[in-house]
Amino acid sequence: MKKAIIFDLDGTLLDTIYDIHQAVNVGLKSFGYPTVSVDHVRQSIGSGAMQMIKRCAPKASENHVKSIHDTYQTYYDANHKDLTVIYDGILNLIQRLKSSYQLGIISNKYHHLVQSLSEYYFNDKFDIVLGMTSERPIKPAPDMLLYVCNFMNVSKEEIIYIGDSEPDIIVAKTLNVNHIAVSYGYRTKEQLLQLNPMHLVNDVKALEKVLLSIL
Repeated sequence: MKKAIIFDLDGTLLDTIYDIHQAVNVGLKSFGYPTVSVDHVRQSIGSGAMQMIKRCAPKASENHVKSIHDTYQTYYDANHKDLTVIYDGILNLIQRLKSSYQLGIISNKYHHLVQSLSEYYFNDKFDIVLGMTSERPIKPAPDMLLYVCNFMNVSKEEIIYIGDSEPDIIVAKTLNVNHIAVSYGYRTKEQLLQLNPMHLVNDVKALEKVLLSIL
């Protein structure tokens, strides 16, 4: 019996790409690097902000990467809700699930931003939200998912995990957790199929259908 559903944030619950893209280009321009497209940023998301900056400025030195990152982060901290939207159908799905299941978010985004976005877009609908901190490694390491399971007092056999990128599918498969990959986020269906996820859906309506078949 499933007792909890845990979601990734960016590309799964929220479409954050345009705020992130804007902030990345502010950072790049500040240090004389060429700006990048939305698609480039979309493919660079998933492994934390520093790794994203490295992918967007591959010729930058380590010092410049840090400087670009810091400029990006300052801008994004102040503007992370300007263009971000909830994916169509997600809010209704969360409201439907909330009455019967514990709900959580784990994200490789910095923890203060995960908290801010969750509070702003979802109010108090999630029992726990967890982002990147110095206390534990990020996905695909299993620590974040295991921490949330422990907080919820559920076993990994009692959860479903939902995400849109490589770290999400890898951590779920590493722990043998029932999981669903979504291709409406920041990876294509073809990219996700290469990871051989347990379930793969193309939109929120299909996500709800698969979820209800598992629960």
